[in-house]
Amino acid sequence: MNKPTDAGHYRINLVECPILSPDERAAAELRFRMSLEFSLGGPDQVLPSLQAYMLVQSLNEDLPLDEQASEAEEQVIALWENAEAEAILAAFRPLNRDMGDARFEIVPL
Repeated sequence: MNKPTDAGHYRINLVECPILSPDERAAAELRFRMSLEFSLGGPDQVLPSLQAYMLVQSLNEDLPLDEQASEAEEQVIALWENAEAEAILAAFRPLNRDMGDARFEIVPL
């Protein structure tokens, strides 16, 4: 588990992944964090971006099928989903093995 830092005020936890050593886990968490921060514009953008994404998702989950999210809401969704996907690839690619149900949690401090 990586140590919390002042920048961003959050911690990354890799869960559902018992096959990694503590060093491999820490390295994967760091790669995930660095990629996410790079994609979103820095450590201080991670939590606000995640919160905006979750808000847009919750506001749009009950929309009738004939209504769609606004263009701005779609951009918020795309920004987060692309950044998260890139971060997952950055974290897991060097491990070169099936990670099963492993996932990353972003925990506010």
